[in-house]
Amino acid sequence: MKNLKITLLAALVLCAVALTACSNTGGSSAADSAQSGESQSSTVSSAVSETSESGSDSSGASQDSTEQDNLSDYDKMVQRSLMSTGNLERMTNFINKLENKEEVTIAFIGGSITEGLTAGAEKCWAKLTYDYLCEKYPDTKINYVNAGMSGTPSILGNIRVQRDVLDYKPDLVFVEFAVNDGNDQLYKDSYEALVRTILSQEQNPAVALYFTVIKSGHTCESFMSQVGEAYGLPMVSLNNALKPEFDSGAMTWEDYSDDESHPNEWGHEMTRDLIVNMLEKVTEEVKAGGTTEVSPLPEARVFSDRFEGMTLIDRAHESDKFTMKSVGSFSTDQETLAQFPDGWSVKMKPSECEAMEFEFTGKNLFLIYRCVNSKKFGSALFTVDGKEAGSFLTSANDGWSNPVAKLVYSGDEGTHTVSVKLDSVEDDSSMYLEILGFGIC
Repeated sequence: MKNLKITLLAALVLCAVALTACSNTGGSSAADSAQSGESQSSTVSSAVSETSESGSDSSGASQDSTEQDNLSDYDKMVQRSLMSTGNLERMTNFINKLENKEEVTIAFIGGSITEGLTAGAEKCWAKLTYDYLCEKYPDTKINYVNAGMSGTPSILGNIRVQRDVLDYKPDLVFVEFAVNDGNDQLYKDSYEALVRTILSQEQNPAVALYFTVIKSGHTCESFMSQVGEAYGLPMVSLNNALKPEFDSGAMTWEDYSDDESHPNEWGHEMTRDLIVNMLEKVTEEVKAGGTTEVSPLPEARVFSDRFEGMTLIDRAHESDKFTMKSVGSFSTDQETLAQFPDGWSVKMKPSECEAMEFEFTGKNLFLIYRCVNSKKFGSALFTVDGKEAGSFLTSANDGWSNPVAKLVYSGDEGTHTVSVKLDSVEDDSSMYLEILGFGIC
């Protein structure tokens, strides 16, 4: 029986190559990076498995078998991951910029897998993909934006995409939320809104979708790929690469990951190879005759336009669709969570808490709050247009000071009056509440 694990690990040792990131005329980070103007290098693997006696095809395929049959097991994994190269229009413009040595920005938005949990900022798949492009186009200035944020779904991604991605005017954006999202309508509407918002930018950025999977098999690839197909986007599936190997026993989940969800360092390197395969296939097709004319976005939505035009509101981000009337008992001079430092916080007895009051114009209101596993973190009681809209508990057993977005109100378009304060508790003891911001549309 073939042992893909052994051949893959051997390949990592035998086929390691050094990739040098962009020089001071090449790449720079557009977000929270000290890379600008510096030369960098990182050692990564080409990860092509060697042919072994135990890895031969069980049907006894000979040397004159098809090209696909002649591929190594690892290369077959990589090939399987590519679902589509898309319609090439936007990718043609991106590839042409690289080839013509024009400055470009590549951005990544997703959860902890994109952020680089377990592998770190320098060894995560996003950075390794950036390093690959810098190596391939050493005379092109390539800016890098990693907007991965642990524990967050596309609901929050849609709220923060302007601040964390679009403000940097990206030319190519990778979107990764397949394991952080659920399959209900809220996620479907948010994911499509996020993708369409990126595509709607004036500079016509290219968008590529990466679908991950966790050990339990959970992935939202099914509905997300519908969005990719409708908008003609390149799509890469981790599940397509790994599942046949798991089913055959050639690999186990533990070869890819050290926990239930996140790739280990080898897993990040493999992911880089999946993405590079897509980029190389796209480049081949572009050079064979890509078109630079970008078609208008389809008027019909796959799911809905419910959450399009989302705006992030906090102390640093204002909008003519939002008016703060009073902050009540909430502090305006303390930094909140690092990812959302400009929110509002309060610590006091609920009975003494004066409500924050504001108006927003739109039909949807999201609350972004800090979620902690502590009974000292209370509930936010919302009233919209004089009617109680709900009490939202900001503590949870799985809370770890992570940002969470909850839909507070969804109704008629218009200007709505909102109040929020600490909800009452029986013993009226002091409670914490940390509002990181709001999303409105």
